[in-house]
Amino acid sequence: MFDRLSLHLYFFLRVELVQRLIITGSSGYLGRKLVAHFRRQGKAVMGIDVAAPPEDCAPDEFVEADIRDTALLEVIRDYKPDTIIHAAFVFQPIRDTKRMTDINIGGTDNVLRIVDQLTPTRFMLVSSATAFGAWPDNPVPMAEDWPLRARHDYQYAADKTAIEDRITTFSKQHPEIAVSWIRPAIIGGPGMENYLSRFIFGMPFLAKLDGFDTPIQFVHEDDVVAATDAILQAGGCGAYNVGPPNWTCASEIASETNRRVLAIPFWLAWSAAWLAWTTRLWIHESPASFLYFARYPWVVAPHRLVNEIGYEFRYTSTETVREIVRAG
Repeated sequence: MFDRLSLHLYFFLRVELVQRLIITGSSGYLGRKLVAHFRRQGKAVMGIDVAAPPEDCAPDEFVEADIRDTALLEVIRDYKPDTIIHAAFVFQPIRDTKRMTDINIGGTDNVLRIVDQLTPTRFMLVSSATAFGAWPDNPVPMAEDWPLRARHDYQYAADKTAIEDRITTFSKQHPEIAVSWIRPAIIGGPGMENYLSRFIFGMPFLAKLDGFDTPIQFVHEDDVVAATDAILQAGGCGAYNVGPPNWTCASEIASETNRRVLAIPFWLAWSAAWLAWTTRLWIHESPASFLYFARYPWVVAPHRLVNEIGYEFRYTSTETVREIVRAG
């Protein structure tokens, strides 16, 4: 077994070996940004995704495959990566929750099996700040060591909590690999185009559920990419919260977008969201359980990223909101 000093020296000596990366979910929002970033650095990148990449951010090599495909072992073995970033997850809520879990958790299990056999220098998993769960007694903000408490009624967040259990165990079993995972807040910027951007910025008004101006934290897409790179280069291990040391709220977002804020009882918003999701009303893209994350805080503190890696955020949460608004 490696002691702490040996591990630090081991990863320091191998830091220059970050030259060949595999990025799963390479055609997604964050995946595209990661591919473009590492290619600009002259790194060799293979992307894996079920969707073909856009031409302007295509990896050097691309494999169209389901992340659950066991045949990926030989594909990845032949590429000989020194670094693997796992970012292939179903983010947009879907009605087939069994399939969503199979992709998110089953896909992660397949990737961990591959990493276990190939032992690359570094392995990073993209988790989420939602893994903490949205709860009324969450401190604002939460450090990396705050306990994860799954919101089992919101699929994406529950999957992320379960995945972190797996990656924590895996990291303890493989001290020879720099195993890390990041927990971004809401990722935003000019490239943001998903159900969250439509929910937060597309509605004619913003709601304060039960009258509370709940804190909402955005992290710029460029900061997530740069923080990822910094952690990999440092041979970082363990969990890293990725969110600026500040946050915004519904009233501030309303001010930035010239919209009204309405105080709405949570039960009323829940009932309307449940009805819209159940009847497949086109204006609502997520189950009612998503509203827990609009009612209760899940703001993260980037203690390890700032204090251990020395990362400095380029954008505040409010500046990221402004970038999203300008791009929209």
